[in-house]
Amino acid sequence: MQKSIKTISFFLFVCISSMFFGQIKTGKPASVIKEKLAFPFGTLVKLKFEIIDGASLKQKSLNGIYLMKIKEINGNSLKEPFTLEFIDETGEFPIENFALYKKVYRREAENDLSSDEIKKMEKDYVGKTFIVLAYESGKFVGTPEESDYVYKKVHLPRLIKQDVSFQFKNYMVIDSKLSE
Repeated sequence: MQKSIKTISFFLFVCISSMFFGQIKTGKPASVIKEKLAFPFGTLVKLKFEIIDGASLKQKSLNGIYLMKIKEINGNSLKEPFTLEFIDETGEFPIENFALYKKVYRREAENDLSSDEIKKMEKDYVGKTFIVLAYESGKFVGTPEESDYVYKKVHLPRLIKQDVSFQFKNYMVIDSKLSE
């Protein structure tokens, strides 16, 4: 009898402490932070990729930016190329329309860019293939679910989400451009 009371007490302790320390499982799947490449985050790899226009993916959040479609990693062709956003440390690869304008015309754009101007600039950029050394990184983006504590104790109004859901986003960092 004494042993079963201790077992029940321990079980209750675990359940109660789980509630207070965030260990309760909800119906939501857990987010997993994982590399898209078969290499650990921060590992320099040789990539062959094609620049694609984010608008071609028909996602409003990608309009006006450029992405890399990775075709080859360390000389090995991928059966299924995939697309990632990137950051450029070399100054060679614009990541959005206004950066491409600055690279092409060597000055800042003074106004919004028309679709004709953008198409003209993209002619020598989008669809081109490059070879670089790059590494994968990532960050959290979006708005996390609001805390009931904040809502109840601080009396802040519930915010209307205008952002993407809270998630980990993988991206590539271009370290250097290589010649073919």
